[in-house]
Amino acid sequence: MDEKLTRKIQIICAWCGPAFVVLYGLSWVVMAHNYPPPDPSFTAQELVDNFYLKYQDRILLGQSLSTAFGILYLVWACQVSVQMWRRETVPILSLIQLCGGLLTGWVLMFVPAMWAWCAEVAGVVDPETIKMVHFIGWYFFDMTYWITTIEVIAVFIMVMTDKEEPGLVPKWVASLALFSGLSFLPLTFLPYFKTGVFALNGYWSFHVAFISYGLFTFAFGPYLVKDIKRVRIPAVPGIGQAISRRQR
Repeated sequence: MDEKLTRKIQIICAWCGPAFVVLYGLSWVVMAHNYPPPDPSFTAQELVDNFYLKYQDRILLGQSLSTAFGILYLVWACQVSVQMWRRETVPILSLIQLCGGLLTGWVLMFVPAMWAWCAEVAGVVDPETIKMVHFIGWYFFDMTYWITTIEVIAVFIMVMTDKEEPGLVPKWVASLALFSGLSFLPLTFLPYFKTGVFALNGYWSFHVAFISYGLFTFAFGPYLVKDIKRVRIPAVPGIGQAISRRQR
């Protein structure tokens, strides 16, 4: 594959981050009626009546689209790893970021499929079963945050210690990423809060954690593209080479 085509592919992958934020935001937040999520204190029947039946068509379409759009995050994470890898002596931070990004992408696709099922069978399946799947989905979605937090910690360390100029992204973008990752920490105690700021429909998750997460992912795109256009070598060395000598 020639260098020109490789660069075009990498640029497309870099823009998948901002595209993910916009499309996933529209499908998951707006169409799926997740702003805010239903009251965690609802009984099973209240959850079905006041959420899954009330907004059934919108939830089914929104969560189905979210399941599809989640792949954009995975593609973007792979591109971030490629550009981090070029700057590392040994690509341990790149691999941590890659693993975190792949697992985050899986959660972003897998869990909306569960909620789509809840919407599809609302009014047919026992409400207690729907409530069970609904909350399992939220616990997967929120409480597995460490796969994303470790991803952004790796990015932060690499950006802050990278001596190459210009940097991959500005340090403020890496700091925003770290803030977002650490802002997920209160989600560890999600099962204990059915009301208040730390509940799954509370102020913290949506107005601090999720918004900062979207902002840093969106902000990465333009800087990744600038870095791609500066790089003359389109591919990264193999892992055997990478762990045995410094990449240049």
